[in-house]
Amino acid sequence: MGTLVTLIDIACGRAIPPEDSGPSRRLQLVVFALLASLVFAGAWGLAAGSRSTGLALANLYKVPMVVLMSCAFAAPAGLLAWRLSGTRVRGSDLALGFSGGVFGGTLVLAVFAPLVALYYHSSAWAGPVLGIGSVGLALLTGTIMFVRGVVRRLEPGTRKRSVLLPVAVTLAMQLLTLVQLTALASPIFPERTVFGGGIDHLAQSSHVHAAPAEQ
Repeated sequence: MGTLVTLIDIACGRAIPPEDSGPSRRLQLVVFALLASLVFAGAWGLAAGSRSTGLALANLYKVPMVVLMSCAFAAPAGLLAWRLSGTRVRGSDLALGFSGGVFGGTLVLAVFAPLVALYYHSSAWAGPVLGIGSVGLALLTGTIMFVRGVVRRLEPGTRKRSVLLPVAVTLAMQLLTLVQLTALASPIFPERTVFGGGIDHLAQSSHVHAAPAEQ
């Protein structure tokens, strides 16, 4: 329970207690945050696919897989950008901020999971809206928590803009991989969504919407 409270503090950008500031403990917290995120993602996936037993069971591993692989793609790019940027922020602080953001974003999904399941079973319109809406809110929350967590752990005298490059690269890489991984794991929702076709479908949709304006 103490570890969970510490993870929530990390996600919110609060100071880490001295007993949790050692290198090995920081690594342990990063791992725990990612493992908890997989559990939260699985709970949301179960709720999103709950209208179909087969889809619900498949989502138990597909949604956590998407989260885990997006983190695996984003982390090396973020660490490389961190090295090239020359920022004074510690790599462990960047890792804590990133894992805290993922933890916070998936925690939002877990909180919405019962509501998503309820409305998928009782409303043909509200179920998909809540499903997509919870994903958007989770992405926004995770992004804010990541940025805030890294900025608040900067050493005194360190410019905030010095961490913009590694944070931006990490976020961009994760979002880009999430789009394609979601398409590969599709279906996740019972109905077809704009994200089911990956970047090609998104580009095609934007082109269709832009065509009338050009005329």
